[in-house]
Amino acid sequence: MSTFSSSDIQAAQLDGEHGPFQPSQGFARAAYESLLKHLLAIKAGDAPSTLSRENIEALPMPDEPYLDATGYWRLGAWLLEGKGGSLVLTYRPPQAEPRMAYVATLKGDVETLTVTSLTIMRILAQSSNM
Repeated sequence: MSTFSSSDIQAAQLDGEHGPFQPSQGFARAAYESLLKHLLAIKAGDAPSTLSRENIEALPMPDEPYLDATGYWRLGAWLLEGKGGSLVLTYRPPQAEPRMAYVATLKGDVETLTVTSLTIMRILAQSSNM
């Protein structure tokens, strides 16, 4: 019987600002630190936010990054992914329709990574036309 080992998994390739990008553990760690710093500043009132206070307080803090079985970096409830040429951290809380997602847009490299925006977006239901 084989056992699952996270060392056997390669990080998924994401659509980044400069083309395809395969984030390293160092990059995932920088994303964690950047999001943590950004959320703490918003919650403390030291940084502006377009989100309501209720939404801000409901956001979970990120956890140390780990590579999941599908090759994506997870930071607790947050997922590192590529969206429209940008690298983002996405949090999709469990909820009934209409579903919403929180998106933290990242900019920079492993040394300079910052969260440039934190927004909420509606997730459109996918139709099952066959």
